[in-house]
Amino acid sequence: MKKKILASVLAALAVAGALTACGGSSSTPAAPSTSGDGDSSSPEYVWKMALNSTEGDNAYDTAAVFKDKIAELTDGRVQVDLYGGAQLGSTTEVLEGMSVGVADIMCESVGTLAPFTPLANIDIMPYMYTGYDHFMNVWNSDLGDEIKETVGEAAGYKLLGATYRSPRIVTATKEMHTVADFSGFKLRAPNLEGYIKVWQWMGSAPTPLAMNETYTALQQGTVEGQENPMVDSLNYAFDEVCNYWIKTNHVYGCNVVIMDKKYFESLPADIQKATLEAAEFAGRAISEQQADKDAVAWQELEDEGKTIIEVDNAAFADHFKDFAATNYPEFADWVERIAAMDPAKG
Repeated sequence: MKKKILASVLAALAVAGALTACGGSSSTPAAPSTSGDGDSSSPEYVWKMALNSTEGDNAYDTAAVFKDKIAELTDGRVQVDLYGGAQLGSTTEVLEGMSVGVADIMCESVGTLAPFTPLANIDIMPYMYTGYDHFMNVWNSDLGDEIKETVGEAAGYKLLGATYRSPRIVTATKEMHTVADFSGFKLRAPNLEGYIKVWQWMGSAPTPLAMNETYTALQQGTVEGQENPMVDSLNYAFDEVCNYWIKTNHVYGCNVVIMDKKYFESLPADIQKATLEAAEFAGRAISEQQADKDAVAWQELEDEGKTIIEVDNAAFADHFKDFAATNYPEFADWVERIAAMDPAKG
């Protein structure tokens, strides 16, 4: 239960932090104080960075690297303060409030922008990537930049960097191996249309729930499982309520640094350049670490005696072969170009 206790403590801290969050910076530049020799002794920009998670999560760790790198690149002109545990609100609340200073920047998946543009659903196309190398080929290419620019332009945000999150897997209270086993399966899904469509395609019964409600829902049997990258699932202590960890590897999501587009474009060119460079640096750094974190986490689950199930991913992929064309025909070009960048096909 120690993870559950820690989660409760973090939740309490998040509530306490939310009460004082209004004391944070706004998105307007801070007035620099200078010493007698004219050198700046305080940052020109102090940014509130909103995060749903806490240390150890992919997005939070990307933000921590970004924070240090941009301070280095700007000689301290930009200071980033991290607000973890959803202190500043839910993802949608933060995104909607960026233009009025609720937060200046956040790190989340491309798919979380779906309420602002359906183009963001490219992030949740099932079985679009074959693995880490394929994912990195795409997101560190002109195609990756094109997707970020197009989605960002449509939604009104600037998307920077790209972090590999690892594939989403299913944690469940019952054993499942095949596509047919998922028929009627009650699982928590993000409250995003694309994710709900994925599980409806499987014949499952997706239930939109906030992450902070999911542990209790699993404990009480309201839902029978949930899906997230494996390390994220472990960080949320779902190993305490789910004995079955199923490697469906159905979606490879991409975390990005997100800013209000108009605010980003109002920044001096050198600050824009440093922000982009810091985000790209953080994305690469955390992506390279993720495979090692995954290996450690899978070993922890084995040591706990959890049942880890390897499914026939080819059979699952075949089940989804018409999903994109049926639900999102506007992605045909991107899906085809992404498939062509699989190094295994070279």
